[in-house]
Amino acid sequence: MWSGNRSGGASSWEGGGAAGGGSPGPAGPLSRAPPFSPGTYERLALLLGGVGLLGAGGNLLVLILYSKARRLRTPTHLLLVNISLSDLLVSLLGVTFAFVSCLRNGWVWDSAGCAWDGFSRNLFEKSSSHKYIYGAF
Repeated sequence: MWSGNRSGGASSWEGGGAAGGGSPGPAGPLSRAPPFSPGTYERLALLLGGVGLLGAGGNLLVLILYSKARRLRTPTHLLLVNISLSDLLVSLLGVTFAFVSCLRNGWVWDSAGCAWDGFSRNLFEKSSSHKYIYGAF
């Protein structure tokens, strides 16, 4: 079976070939079947787009309300603003890569895009203190 890992080259088969020590892989060209059907990618894009829009809109609303209403400027609300800003960044920068990939029926970014996607989601989630508020370390 083809593992999908490109580290062994385009003709590597999992558990086969000269480097694998087993029997050679099947004859013929390798085909990369997409993991999901096109309809599933459309539904995932719709879901991710909705989550991104709702997340961005709701968190922008929180930030605008905090900046306009002076009575909301308390230390507790500042903590909520920190969470809202972090979630806004995840909604804008974290969801974008997966959304575009779903629109194009597969991951379209290179390894740097993959690294940025994982780094940005992890950074923005860790910069928020909501995990410590709710007790989920």
